[in-house]
Amino acid sequence: MIRHLSFLFIKVIILTLTVTNARGQTPFGSVYSIFGVGEIQPQSSIQSSGMGFASIAINSPYWANTVNPAANTNLGGIYTHIFDFGVYYAQINYDKQSTSETLSGGGISHLSYWYRFSNKWTGIIGISPYSKVGYNITSNKIAVEEGNTYSVNYKGTGGLNKIYFGQGYEVIKNLTLGVTVNYIMGNLRHEEHVTGLSNGTTFEVVNQTSLHKLDLDFSANYKINIKDSQLSIGAIYNDKRELSGTTTQKLTEPDVEAFYDESEKASTYILPEKYGAGISFLNKKLMISGEIEFNRWSEAIIENSESNLNDTWRFAGGIELTPDREGPYLSRVNYRIGYFTENSYLTIEDTKFGNQGITLGLGIPFKSNGAMNIAYLWQSNGTTSNNLILETTHKITLAFSIRNVWFVKSKYQ
Repeated sequence: MIRHLSFLFIKVIILTLTVTNARGQTPFGSVYSIFGVGEIQPQSSIQSSGMGFASIAINSPYWANTVNPAANTNLGGIYTHIFDFGVYYAQINYDKQSTSETLSGGGISHLSYWYRFSNKWTGIIGISPYSKVGYNITSNKIAVEEGNTYSVNYKGTGGLNKIYFGQGYEVIKNLTLGVTVNYIMGNLRHEEHVTGLSNGTTFEVVNQTSLHKLDLDFSANYKINIKDSQLSIGAIYNDKRELSGTTTQKLTEPDVEAFYDESEKASTYILPEKYGAGISFLNKKLMISGEIEFNRWSEAIIENSESNLNDTWRFAGGIELTPDREGPYLSRVNYRIGYFTENSYLTIEDTKFGNQGITLGLGIPFKSNGAMNIAYLWQSNGTTSNNLILETTHKITLAFSIRNVWFVKSKYQ
């Protein structure tokens, strides 16, 4: 019964939805996170977040690559450990033809810890959001049967987080291979609050799914030294991921104990196979990086999608400029800019859309061992065609990097 109601409402939601700013704890995120495991979050370091999220081929001597652990052999210098922590605040404007709404929110963006075992072997461990569910949508005047009409308020919260443990080892000169152990876990909560406009009937449908998966990612990086510069080529590969878990479904009426409450094995969620490749150029002043990423969504499976999914292509590029790393303070600041674009894996009411964005960033060094990094994102996602919603995001991320030397014996002459 619950599944029948859910699919009926979702089928008509896209043509009738209106973003609602509810009081209290308002779910915050993309309206399109109603599908699957939610809105997939960009995977990158705070520095790459200012360079269009380009990460795959960046082998920087100054900050850790969280996407490709094989691209960390340049990192560290005299430092053996780098700790990075960040928070974000975002504002999203939702446009639907003649109406609009703005919501805002924030949270922790990432936590990572890089370390060096030897000149050839490095590792990184961390946690970051993998997907986010956050929507609050009202659909009015849904006709169901016998002339009855209903107002339905859809709310979604939760998402998946990724705990990762990556290793990179230089197998031959300038060629490093990497492997990352990922544990993906989280809860997806979808609520439907239904009110009968003609008969006053009210009831609530709650669907909460707990998912998890342990798997491996693979990566590689090859460096080509050219005088005082370096060319770096990177690649990543993720196989398909089939998530496991349980789903609890409840159907309740006001002041009445739940008359439907059942737990069962979660529906099949298969996340796509992913390929990525990139190239970067680096010297003391300039870093330029570009990449391409392919996700085979056509072979993935997600809940609440009745149409075929689209394979996606993401293109990203960015630049970091540091005028003089050994000069006056302002000349040691890192200035970053980037761009990305990607088509959506969803087709809604025969309408395809995508997202694109511009990023800016600053790396502000501390007098001691560390830096403060700031990244700004402007992103456009969706479309107003066919009565859909266009989302415009402004996001600020603030992070702190702390470098140190541990477990190294002092040398005396």
